[in-house]
Amino acid sequence: MGVLSDEEKKRIIEEEELRAKIRRKYEQKSTGIAAVLSTICPGLGQIYNGQIGKGAIFFFIILISLSLIVTGITFWIKGVPGKESAGIMSEKPVEMTEEGIVIEEEEEKEEEEEEEKVPRLAVALIIAGIICLGLDGNFAVRDAIKTAKRLNES
Repeated sequence: MGVLSDEEKKRIIEEEELRAKIRRKYEQKSTGIAAVLSTICPGLGQIYNGQIGKGAIFFFIILISLSLIVTGITFWIKGVPGKESAGIMSEKPVEMTEEGIVIEEEEEKEEEEEEEKVPRLAVALIIAGIICLGLDGNFAVRDAIKTAKRLNES
């Protein structure tokens, strides 16, 4: 097998450096695109950067956050399951006068006022979901930008 001359070696090295420069130019990751994608949906910026597993984790956290918010809103509207409902079976006997007039007690009024209040669990779930949504989105955008910069430097 033939030995390459110094001039041929130099030419091959120059060609490889040119190919590497062109490859780096087309493999650059835009920090702006990564940030916009992560802003639209946390996890997309990571997938753009080639980190599919990390992107799936961010997306899964978003799904959990949204399910917390939806559950909280459902509990707010329909009530928290497990509490006694005001159904026919759970009602106390109605006291009436001889004329057929219902005697209202103060306890019933208090119960009605309590039912109108927003359940604490519903509010807690909604707040937890919103906080988790915000933190995940913020961290995903920062991570996408940082990762794109790191990929461009190497």
